[in-house]
Amino acid sequence: MRGIVPRKIKGFRDLGPGLNGLKWQIINAASKVYRSYGFEHWDTPIPEYADCLGKYLPDSDSVAEGVYSFQDPEKEPVLQADGKEMRDEWDHVVMENQFVTLRYDLTAPLARLYAERLWLRHLKEPFQENKTPYFRRYQFGPVFRFEAKLDPGRFREFWQSDFDSVGTADPASDAEACMVLADAMEAVGLKRGSYLVHVNNRKILKGFLGSLAGGGVGGEGMEQAILRVIDKADKIGAAGIEEELGRGRMDQSGALIPGLKLAGDVIKPLMGFLEKFSGEGKRQDVLANLEGMNEMGAIGREGIDELQKIEQILTRLNFDEERVVFSPTLVRGMAYYTGPVFEVQSLQTYKDDKGRERRVGSICGGGRYDDLVKNLLGLRVPATGASIGVDRLAELLTLTNQVPGTLRGRGPVLVIVFDDHLMVEYQGIARELRDAGMDVEVYYGSQRGLKKQLSYADDKNSPIAILLGEDELKKGVVTVRDLRLGKEMAAEISDKAEWKKKVQFEVSRSELLEKIRHLI
Repeated sequence: MRGIVPRKIKGFRDLGPGLNGLKWQIINAASKVYRSYGFEHWDTPIPEYADCLGKYLPDSDSVAEGVYSFQDPEKEPVLQADGKEMRDEWDHVVMENQFVTLRYDLTAPLARLYAERLWLRHLKEPFQENKTPYFRRYQFGPVFRFEAKLDPGRFREFWQSDFDSVGTADPASDAEACMVLADAMEAVGLKRGSYLVHVNNRKILKGFLGSLAGGGVGGEGMEQAILRVIDKADKIGAAGIEEELGRGRMDQSGALIPGLKLAGDVIKPLMGFLEKFSGEGKRQDVLANLEGMNEMGAIGREGIDELQKIEQILTRLNFDEERVVFSPTLVRGMAYYTGPVFEVQSLQTYKDDKGRERRVGSICGGGRYDDLVKNLLGLRVPATGASIGVDRLAELLTLTNQVPGTLRGRGPVLVIVFDDHLMVEYQGIARELRDAGMDVEVYYGSQRGLKKQLSYADDKNSPIAILLGEDELKKGVVTVRDLRLGKEMAAEISDKAEWKKKVQFEVSRSELLEKIRHLI
């Protein structure tokens, strides 16, 4: 008889204790840094109303694209802008099945959280656009994106760890975001010089694009399209960018990627800009080069001034170019960024299955998004923040062999079970050790052979195994095997009997707790 085929949904993973341990190490280390800067831990639901999340994923404009969205099976009242229920001509409450979306990042839910709290407060007292509350939070958890094409290392469910400051337009908060990212990378375990925080300001690109061909590039839509092309620089290179800005290009599969059909007098200066700022140099040199450009306009100059303020703070606090650099060609794909943008790049390489040297690339990103709350309340609320890609960072640490050997953590002391009649004794030992603050597991598996149970202990990284049979019980002793010592000595001692003498011994039942405490 054919049963159901057990399988995972494409793009999703089962995570074992090793990878889970690594992810939580990253989350805990980053969270400690966030708290040191005064951010507080908040959580938001995984599903949200689609109209409250909006749509800001790169390369997609439709709410239905790139996200997991569905209609709520429960009908709910349709609300008017004032929060009151909408009624039909017969005064009946209008009900419908709302569209629900699984969150695709942690920033859009933050905007909903802040806007909802502000709106509820507005019911009691009016607020002004320039006097909105100041709010700082950090959050971590899974997000979901329907990636149509799953490249290696990309998944449809992945974890992010965010920190954000809402209600501030001060460039100092953007400088702080750079410092938080740098501190978090080192807290996680990346050595200084193995990563770089890249910083740009969207206003600089906006000002430059607005000056091209004497009158800009044809509106906000074309501007966003150009930025999306520039954002592919790492994947398609300068030649690919030039082709996609113009007539189009062929990708590796032979498919035609339509071009933006920009004129040559727009493409040429744009490619010149990208070439001029493609390298990494001193922040002051980058600023001097930007200051010397005439094709910026007022918005571009504003962006340069903000970078100058960020530079002053970074320099004063000794965050030099070994940690933070200015990259005027950095875009970041999300459409909601309005000012400074940040991206952490790993400088480390690894060898893939074919022996080729590769980079993981971007592991964190963020920026200023002053219009996100405006989409919900019609109110401009300045905000800035960044997100650590927990899974990307875990992948980097794994591929570059930086995962600590003890990462999975010490497993529980394992009480070996030989005889069901002694189960009360086994439980008594476990309770005594637990009461002393130790993690202890009693083996309940159906395969009770010693070899099988010790193999189980090894899989769980147990430091000690406790063995108790009828003979030990009669003598009032317990046998203890030091599994950690056994692993260390396995390479040194080939004689099994000699090895066993060194790692296994008897101890009186009354002295067991003290002995185990000493070993651990």
